Amino acid sequence: MIKTALGATAKWIAGETGWLVLLAVAGVGAWLYVQFAQVRADRDNAIHVAEIICAGIGTGFAPSISQEADSKGKLVTVAHARGALCQRRASDLADFRARTDEATAATLAKALQDHDARQNSDSAAARASAEAARAAAERMETADAKAARTNIVDHEWFAAVNGVAGLRAPDR
Repeated sequence: MIKTALGATAKWIAGETGWLVLLAVAGVGAWLYVQFAQVRADRDNAIHVAEIICAGIGTGFAPSISQEADSKGKLVTVAHARGALCQRRASDLADFRARTDEATAATLAKALQDHDARQNSDSAAARASAEAARAAAERMETADAKAARTNIVDHEWFAAVNGVAGLRAPDR
């Protein structure tokens, strides 16, 4: 039974080979048409995105003609392909951003270095001031002890008071 069914099917296929090939070619053609439609939609979407990006950076995406100076400084007419001016402008903006980031980093590093130098200088000045205040307080204690013993306020006592107040000693 299976042999009979297969034999009949094989005879039918042999007789209809042209139609079956045509059907296979039509199926492949339909598949290619659908794929091409998707490729076209992707291409149109990419072009639309490129036009939006180019408009955002201030140039057009369409082919154009411009006047530019050649290497000798003479003005020449240059035909630009679609997207060429946009690509050049994007490259210029990327270079500008890189230079700006580099300059910003250098400025920030310099500012941090200056801040650290000022902080170190301020710390040294604060240490010196604290040491001077401690020394002035010790001189005041010594002068007070001497004044209490002798019951006389002399030049050393006034110099110690001025030192505690942060003033220079009086001239003799």
